[in-house]
Amino acid sequence: MRSTPKPLLDLTAADLMTSNLLRLTERMPLREAARLLLENQVSGAPVVDANGKCVGVLSAIDFVRMAVRPDEHNKPCSRTLPLTCSFQTKRRVPDGDELICCNLPYGACAVQMPRKGPNGEDIIVCSQPHCVMADCQVVEIEKLPTDAVRHYMTADPVTVPVDASLRVLTRLMIDAHIHRVIVVDEQATPVGIVSSSDILGAVAYAEEDQVKEGWNGDE
Repeated sequence: MRSTPKPLLDLTAADLMTSNLLRLTERMPLREAARLLLENQVSGAPVVDANGKCVGVLSAIDFVRMAVRPDEHNKPCSRTLPLTCSFQTKRRVPDGDELICCNLPYGACAVQMPRKGPNGEDIIVCSQPHCVMADCQVVEIEKLPTDAVRHYMTADPVTVPVDASLRVLTRLMIDAHIHRVIVVDEQATPVGIVSSSDILGAVAYAEEDQVKEGWNGDE
């Protein structure tokens, strides 16, 4: 985010949001929605109904829930979904165990774990091989269900108006334990997304005196 003449704490959702927004429809097949997320290189997007109103959000955490608890909320898929990462390889060790090894350099992914191989060599394994946890992990799209997105999305997402203040945005993320909020207009149509990265960027690029003045004035 670029530096702005506004004091830090005067920034609103309109100043911070990403407006080039991917929108998914609630009747769209999950497989198609996953493909769009991957093609646009985003980890989540708002879901809208036939009138364009925001009714949910589909994100990486929803795929994680499907993998860990596939029967949660009686969702249509009754088996563990074949989620994987394109940088994984399977390796059978002498004791019969199968390791899911990671081909990325150590430190490139948050869920890597170092381990000694059968001959004492250092290898890198994936600690969560069936979860979508990072940009380097992807979904086997063609093996996903074709049921509608509405069966898998997180309903009733946290939304804010365009004039929501930085304080409101930050407190919502903290209280709801989320990393992004959807910005909507008066018709509840998604017009942008503010992520925790957007807020960190605003702090990082704010003028030092703005930061001091803003936080001193919050007392």
